[in-house]
Amino acid sequence: MIESVSHITFVVKDLEKTTALYKELFQAQEVYYSGDKTHSISRERFFIIGGQ
Repeated sequence: MIESVSHITFVVKDLEKTTALYKELFQAQEVYYSGDKTHSISRERFFIIGGQ
């Protein structure tokens, strides 16, 4: 049985729309936004979901 999940990565076309969806649907708390800096293949946002 799974005890926890550390992270999951999704590459999406519309980061703003996806951010709004996560905040509304999962009450996600945004904890990081890369802005125009790209450390990987695209801009990044990190969220905490479920209070962990």
